[in-house]
Amino acid sequence: MNRKIDLALGAASILVLGFLTGVYTHDVPLGIVGEWEWPRIGDRPTIARLLIASAGVVAYGGFAARGCRALDDSPPTRRREAGWVAGLTASAVALQVLIAIGAPDRYGLMRWSSIHLMPEATGYYEVARGQAGPDPWKFLADYPSWIESQRPGHLAVHPPGLIAGYRGLLALMDRLGPTADLVNALTPPEVDRGFRVIEARRNMAIPGPDRAALYLASLITLLACAGTVAPLYLLARASLPPKPAWIAAALWPLAPALNLFQPLSDASYPLLSATALASAAWSARLWGASGASARRPAILAMASGAVMGFGLLFTLAFLPVGLIVALVVLTTRSTSWRGRFQVIGWIGVGCAAVVAAAWLATGANMPAIWIWNLRKNAGFYEGSRRSYLPWLLFNPFELAVAAGLPAVVWTLIALAVDRRRVPRAFWSAVFVTALADLSGGNRGEVARLWMIFLPPLFTAAGVGLDRLGGGRQAVFVAVALTGIQTLGLQCLIQVVYPPN
Repeated sequence: MNRKIDLALGAASILVLGFLTGVYTHDVPLGIVGEWEWPRIGDRPTIARLLIASAGVVAYGGFAARGCRALDDSPPTRRREAGWVAGLTASAVALQVLIAIGAPDRYGLMRWSSIHLMPEATGYYEVARGQAGPDPWKFLADYPSWIESQRPGHLAVHPPGLIAGYRGLLALMDRLGPTADLVNALTPPEVDRGFRVIEARRNMAIPGPDRAALYLASLITLLACAGTVAPLYLLARASLPPKPAWIAAALWPLAPALNLFQPLSDASYPLLSATALASAAWSARLWGASGASARRPAILAMASGAVMGFGLLFTLAFLPVGLIVALVVLTTRSTSWRGRFQVIGWIGVGCAAVVAAAWLATGANMPAIWIWNLRKNAGFYEGSRRSYLPWLLFNPFELAVAAGLPAVVWTLIALAVDRRRVPRAFWSAVFVTALADLSGGNRGEVARLWMIFLPPLFTAAGVGLDRLGGGRQAVFVAVALTGIQTLGLQCLIQVVYPPN
């Protein structure tokens, strides 16, 4: 490694170790003192658990380093790129499981079951099994009135997608008894223990089909979160060579926020945002290609809109994602202004088609639901002390920690030495994230709430490491440092479970 790479990795090492030390000694605040802070964990993991998780990080780092070299030696074919990205996706899934094993007892794989059964943390299962259970279609049709009756909270600020998803899994497992039995037989012991802990605490029995449905919900979140590496790579490849795109994607599954917040649904949304962005970026790029047919980019644009429309059934966070998508398209200089607006139009068609189809299929009046979601969101901080300016300054710091401090170092290097090469998606995401911060709508918990904005931010990290001539050794060390930060934080900070 060259001197510049050594200095950058040294700075990242100091940041990671210094930050973890500060958190451990309570010198680094986990929020705004006197208003709201992330709680801390009193338990400690066993050495065996940490060794297993660390071995997973090391093995993944070796694969990421090897892939970096394979894609940098010569211009790879599309098949070769696809093969490496498929391997990266599978490795990311395994890595996030192994990282969870390294957490203290109930904060590891146990939470894959128990978190769904805690109304103060989620609550969607209780509604899906209870209020939505007798007649799901009537519940969805009456959803605006149901939201109106709710107090401002995480249930009231979301469209019905999550409740419908839980209801669908429950109905599927109720109907397919042998399949539910098989899923339960394959459930890891730690996950099963989480169910038993909740049963003992509440003096209740959780039906077998419900267990299977909740475990499947966790698996879906895991696959979506880890699977984000594929659309992230494609997003970066819309404007970057294979090597920096690979680096950006390889750093993704180690990001602290992704691992600490699973299996909350927020960890699955980046898959949709990255897919929408990648489809839109390639659509705008192909639309301006000389002699290219408009059919393929139109399909990609509609796919981008369809993905965002699907996301809007779950969370209104896809509204700012739509703004990021629009900015990426509108800043594509290789395409005429007419072509850019045509891409925007096809994106709108795809989004409207999915929303309309959901409305017709379920009877859920989505515009009315969104209006009530926004009204409830406006009162989210009523009754709690959340100052504007302190959170305005703290939120970017928390987002940097959520992404991983090594990725932040490489991003700053990219902005300092080669900002023209940084993809438009990065600048668009930074702009929209800054607007979200200035709006004051998120005062805390942005490590969870802004996870959906993270994928395009990683594209700059790939540029920074590549710009300094970093090779497989630098990639391995960057992966290892991010893994150290994530493993350390999940042993110190309690983010998924409600406070004890």
